[in-house]
Amino acid sequence: MKKYYLGLTTGLLVAIVSLGFASCSSDDDEPSQASILQKADGIIQLKSGIGDWDAAYLTNLGYFCYKKDVGNNSDPLASKYASITFMPADGSDMVSLISTKSDNIPTQMVTKKGIVYFSFPNDSILELLYDDSKTVEMLDSIAYSKADIISLSDAHNGDVFKTTLSAAASLLRKSTARNAITDSYGDAFEKISNQSYSSNAELENSITKSESGDYKFTEAISEWYEGEIGEYVCNTLSLWTGKATYKVGGSSCTLSGTIWCPSNTYNEYGTYGIICDADVSRLTLDAAEYKGLGYQSEDELSYGVDFRGFKPNTTYYYKAYYKFNNSNHGNLAPRHGSKSDQVIYDTTVKSFTTGDNILSVDVVMCIDVTGSMSGIINTVKRNAISFYDLFKQSCDEEEIQLADLNAQVIAFRDKNEDRSWLQTSSTYSLPEQRSEFDSFVNGLYANGGGDTPESGLEALQAAFSKTDWSVDDGYHRQVIILWTDAPYLIGSYSNISLSTLETQWNSMPSGRRLILFAPYGSNDYNGASWGNLDGWTNLIHESDLYSGFNNFDYILKSIIGELTSKAKTVKAKNQQPKEVYFRPNN
Repeated sequence: MKKYYLGLTTGLLVAIVSLGFASCSSDDDEPSQASILQKADGIIQLKSGIGDWDAAYLTNLGYFCYKKDVGNNSDPLASKYASITFMPADGSDMVSLISTKSDNIPTQMVTKKGIVYFSFPNDSILELLYDDSKTVEMLDSIAYSKADIISLSDAHNGDVFKTTLSAAASLLRKSTARNAITDSYGDAFEKISNQSYSSNAELENSITKSESGDYKFTEAISEWYEGEIGEYVCNTLSLWTGKATYKVGGSSCTLSGTIWCPSNTYNEYGTYGIICDADVSRLTLDAAEYKGLGYQSEDELSYGVDFRGFKPNTTYYYKAYYKFNNSNHGNLAPRHGSKSDQVIYDTTVKSFTTGDNILSVDVVMCIDVTGSMSGIINTVKRNAISFYDLFKQSCDEEEIQLADLNAQVIAFRDKNEDRSWLQTSSTYSLPEQRSEFDSFVNGLYANGGGDTPESGLEALQAAFSKTDWSVDDGYHRQVIILWTDAPYLIGSYSNISLSTLETQWNSMPSGRRLILFAPYGSNDYNGASWGNLDGWTNLIHESDLYSGFNNFDYILKSIIGELTSKAKTVKAKNQQPKEVYFRPNN
């Protein structure tokens, strides 16, 4: 992109902020195009003469052109992004608003003066940034609701044009930072999104066309769009690292990063994440003590990286990076840096300070209590009852203060065979309510279940749906432990799909951990192997039941180690699944 001067001229600033967009005069006293547009009473959608644009609109503030796929005409990316380009009535600027096609949330607003980025570390915080081609600075950190933005589509009856402008206006106008670009276009987008559609044949005929029969304004916007968006922005990597304003504990932190690049090829050409170190001089990919990979999927506008094992009450520095896999960079180039750079960094270093090494834990224990568990149910019950003591001991050994531990039990059988197939306890505060917790666990017995597969997914769904999980920060963990000796029900025998359950798992707090004591086994007509979950995040899978059940303290130490980056990796996943012959319940 050309290096444009950041400041707006006084005249243009006044014109934009006042939303007047001063009319251009002509030597022959013919009405200017800007003065003609002032006659537009509402939004006039053009049906012809718009060239390769998917839609074009006339308004009293200027011209709008819409593309449903971000890219250039010769090589459309057909990506997850759409764009709306706005040219004020006097032709003084060009503004391309790039937004997600799925929910019309803006990701960047490209102007001749610079780029405004929308960074979403999570579903409740927006970081509004400004890039003048020299550096990126944060204008404001804003509280927002993703659900409210998505609901704008219903408010505008699914109209993509109005919804996109309304979403951008809503976010831009929340900022208290004064910036001529965000102020002016936030006001303009809001004003247009609230107008009704109208028609005016006389006005349409008054707008100048070229010899091709297309409106000249569409050609002017196309020239800008092809050169700046299609050829440049679509293949440019811009990096940002979110502020560590939450999820910072005594030994852990969740940091976020964002990549802006309408072309998803950045996931093919390299890897990326965040580096962190207590010594700012070591903040390179080769030297940093802490490194974490991220992945920004098509459904997300940023990525998160969980870090463990920090020293309490210590200041750490961090920034995002992108590393190309090899010398083949395709068409990708950094906005800040050289095209030949193998590693690209965010231009701004950020920092956070850890707190005291305190941990609060919510644990849900899902226990298979069908007949086949009769030989090991007492071992499982002993594991559950001893959980607090062993967990507290492991925390003490790692110099972690266990502030509190809340425990709940979900006992399950087969929903197709057993009347009382799901039994859920109260949530007990340990050790204060230890007697009530022990009494519930001791009352469990193995019985029923019908054939081999059981309602294990249903038990997990009940655990994931718990309404009183602790807050999502660096001091809290949500641990779910499942004990079973059988596959989980599938198909017509269960109303839960594994993909839906994984989505629910990923929507839980970032401190979540899932521990499976469940054997591998082949998939059957009505049951499936727990090995299908091994690709899930934050999962520890122990498939050797008898070894795992009888060495529960070792598993607990692995859980504690995983929370502090000292996990014994052999417990993260069994590399060679063992063949298991499941015992039927009858």
